[in-house]
Amino acid sequence: MKNLILRTVTGIFYVGVIVGSILLCSHTTLPFVILMSLVAAIGTWEWTRMVTKETIRAQKILPILLVTAAVAFSFLNVIVSIGIAVLFFVLISIVELFRDHSSDNAIMNASVSALPFFWIAVPLTLMCLVVSFAPAMVLALYILIWLDDTLAYCAGSLFGKHKLCERISPKKSVEGFVIALVLTMVAALAFPHIGYFGVLERWTSITWMGFALVVIVFGTLGDLVESMCKRACGVKDSGNILPGHGGILDRFDSVLLATPPACVYMFLTTL
Repeated sequence: MKNLILRTVTGIFYVGVIVGSILLCSHTTLPFVILMSLVAAIGTWEWTRMVTKETIRAQKILPILLVTAAVAFSFLNVIVSIGIAVLFFVLISIVELFRDHSSDNAIMNASVSALPFFWIAVPLTLMCLVVSFAPAMVLALYILIWLDDTLAYCAGSLFGKHKLCERISPKKSVEGFVIALVLTMVAALAFPHIGYFGVLERWTSITWMGFALVVIVFGTLGDLVESMCKRACGVKDSGNILPGHGGILDRFDSVLLATPPACVYMFLTTL
């Protein structure tokens, strides 16, 4: 009971902070960019801590600084973010040259150190760019993922018999995934009738359903990918910064993988 209360309070705070920062974007995107920069920093720290083992020594300070800078500078100039990306790979490689005892596993060290750029910096930078002109799309993405996560848990608990990916996540079921996907797509039909989301004028009910499909499919894959990484690293949670929920990566895993295809979908449907 105590853990349930803690999880609920943390969840309310988490949702409130994200929704509040997005709603403020009609005036300024700075709070949202600061929040995503913080997410990038903590998420990268969790990743480098999680993958560092006896034979793998991920770089820590440099990836955290560069991933955070790439997201933060998206507020000022996208060209600067791209420049930081180039600098990221150059510096990661150079630093690996001068690390003690790194030559035996240098490729793996450099690879796990560079991964946060693709997995964390790119999605969050895209999100910060999109929120500057279409905050409704970003809010919808979060709402759809939260709704699907809740529905999948409930449907899986009641009807789940066939494992979706037992090797990676034994608790996820095919029934939970399918029922949640269908219900979330149906729920997406409401977006065109809500004033805040009506700013995406070209988006019909069908467009919103397609958006929900993309977000949920890739969001579910994002959850499974992070679970795969945690299993490979032998950890239950990526961290413990969110009481009752685990780490930042545990909460943003679906969002991180769903954001790039969701952005592609948005651009293709608004051209």
